Amino acid sequence: MEDALADAGDRRSLGLEKARAVRVAVTRSVVALGEPKMGGSLYILLPFAAITAIVLFFALFIILWAVTAILLGFHAPNDKTLPAILTVSVSLTALIGASLGAIYAFRKQILAEREGLRADQQVYSDRYVKAAELLAHERPSARLAGLHSLAILADDWREGRTPCVMAICSYLRLPNLAFGGEERNLGEQEVQRTAWKSIRARLLNLDSEHSWNDQELDFSGGHFQVVDLDQVKLAGAMVQFRNCTFRDGEIRLRGAVIEDALVDFTGSTFKNMKILLSGMKVKGRSVVSFDEVESAGSSFALDRMHIENDATLLIRRAEISDSELLFDSNDDLFYLHSRSSNIDGEVEFSDSKLKRTNVHMYSYSLSGRLVFADVETEDVEISIPPNISGTYVNLDVKPAGPTRIRIGPGRLSDGDLRIRPRGGQPAVLDVDITDFELSGGELRIHGDHPCWKALRVDLAGEQKGRLVISGRFSPAADVDIDSFAEIQRY
Repeated sequence: MEDALADAGDRRSLGLEKARAVRVAVTRSVVALGEPKMGGSLYILLPFAAITAIVLFFALFIILWAVTAILLGFHAPNDKTLPAILTVSVSLTALIGASLGAIYAFRKQILAEREGLRADQQVYSDRYVKAAELLAHERPSARLAGLHSLAILADDWREGRTPCVMAICSYLRLPNLAFGGEERNLGEQEVQRTAWKSIRARLLNLDSEHSWNDQELDFSGGHFQVVDLDQVKLAGAMVQFRNCTFRDGEIRLRGAVIEDALVDFTGSTFKNMKILLSGMKVKGRSVVSFDEVESAGSSFALDRMHIENDATLLIRRAEISDSELLFDSNDDLFYLHSRSSNIDGEVEFSDSKLKRTNVHMYSYSLSGRLVFADVETEDVEISIPPNISGTYVNLDVKPAGPTRIRIGPGRLSDGDLRIRPRGGQPAVLDVDITDFELSGGELRIHGDHPCWKALRVDLAGEQKGRLVISGRFSPAADVDIDSFAEIQRY
């Protein structure tokens, strides 16, 4: 029995020794693979280089010897020229060798840089995957970490900034309450607030290397309560909110500067929203579009906007009810706002439906285009800018209910101002032109529609422009035109 146990112990010791030997061998193999193989490629390369240099030397020597012999009239080089040929051959061999060495080193450097770039790209890709996984996490704290990681990665990874920005925009397009539960909803609101803060911070400075101004920010189809882009600066950028749903919150673009850019809300729905565009500067060929929107119980703060020559604010084919279009501020700085509220470009409401909505623009100055062509109005009051010059104003509304248009006190110094209603319900259109100086341009009024309820024209100062009245007013319409006005009738 003792002999059997001893044999087993010997076999166990032998097995341990073999295992130890195997580990040592493997370790030595790994170390050997990581060390330079001096006896391998280097010993092969050096003889090959030496042979190549010798062959190159003799080839150059023969070529130079032949050229020299030709130059000497097909006579072999003498003892004086032979040392020179040898010297030149050695020099050229060294020069060619050095050049080939430099090319080899340069190629090796390029390959090393490419390998380093691939390694960096792999690191960035790994960071992107981890951040995206965190952004899809159930816990708000993890999603916040993923959001911060994506934003920082976009700053660090210039080539991969677009997918990072797209990931954040795609996340914001998700419904706010996607993760369920009141506590989780509060956490999700914090995540969304932080996301907008990250985007806004990277749109405040056009000259920053971390600016996202060159990215297309697409939030189309999303559901939003709060959008915070106050004071952002966009140049050549596209910010899209097409077909979005906004409810019970605010959209903030106050003081934003938009140059040759697009801010597009086409097809979106607003319910109990505040759309704050106060102080926005719309420059270049920029477009701010609210085409085909539906708005109920919302307010649009549009005071102190500056819409430059080629810029456009579009509210076409929209359905706006029980809302406010506040081009005039209601606070104590009303008269100061008129200094910075300018429409030098175009504001167009064509083919829209306005119901129980007022449009007051009295604090603005107008030198561009203002178009209300075929706007269906019901319980609406419109007041246009008082000072109009070099422009085109179209008030060809279709009154479906009580509609009041207020013009003046003010002045038309150049351009066309036209009021030509396009049908509508009988006796609902009331136009009051009060203390209005017609110092140039043309004021054209078409009366051949039963929608007229009242027209009052009171001109101030010397009339230098044209007052054109065409058509016949309904006998029931109350028409009172300044008796001193010079009227051209058609």
